[in-house]
Amino acid sequence: MDNTKKERFEIKDEDKDFFQEFMGVSGDIEEDSLAHKKIISALEKSHDIRKFEIELYWKRATYFFAFFTVITAAFGYLYTTEKYSFLAPALAIIGSVFSICFYYVNIGSKYWQENWEFIIDKIEYYVTGNLYKLFFYENDETKRPSVTKINSFISCFIMLIWYSCFILAIIQIRNVDLNIILLYIIANLAISILTVCLCHKTVKTMQNNKNKNKNKNNPSRVFRFRKPNYTKS
Repeated sequence: MDNTKKERFEIKDEDKDFFQEFMGVSGDIEEDSLAHKKIISALEKSHDIRKFEIELYWKRATYFFAFFTVITAAFGYLYTTEKYSFLAPALAIIGSVFSICFYYVNIGSKYWQENWEFIIDKIEYYVTGNLYKLFFYENDETKRPSVTKINSFISCFIMLIWYSCFILAIIQIRNVDLNIILLYIIANLAISILTVCLCHKTVKTMQNNKNKNKNKNNPSRVFRFRKPNYTKS
């Protein structure tokens, strides 16, 4: 029997509500207790998921940049080829849609990264102290550029470029049928608005959806176990 006295630590007042909802704990926690092990495990998983979110962030960015490379080459070909120049605005519309999606993907990726960083900030104090919060700097003017903010700026800049390309493409085909030009302009405006509406989802929207589902009295989800298909040798 282990008679070693276990150390106890108390949840800080500002964290009690969080831990109460998180794992039903608001008072003292004993070292090596189930609650303590849950906190340690949660911290490890939070770090892992944060790293996973960062990896996904750059994978998504690589995907979009690869597409922009292809669509830019295609647009350049159509724009400089007189025979197919009337199709250049359509490529510019596609580029605009993807640039809007790229902007919102950056926002969503940053949100989930910060979500797990917040969880780490909350629980690391009870495991490793304030290790993750600690950073060194020389003075208040020390530069700390944000990579994700720079990427968001690039996504906005790409969006501006594609809308500029659309305008240039429209100007180039100004001598064609006016109805085609109007159709392109209306299509670009409508598709851009629709894309923004589909991509623009906030926490409030998620909460409203949850309330709507409650009001509809949706049935519980159905589950079943897969039946093993094997025989004893």
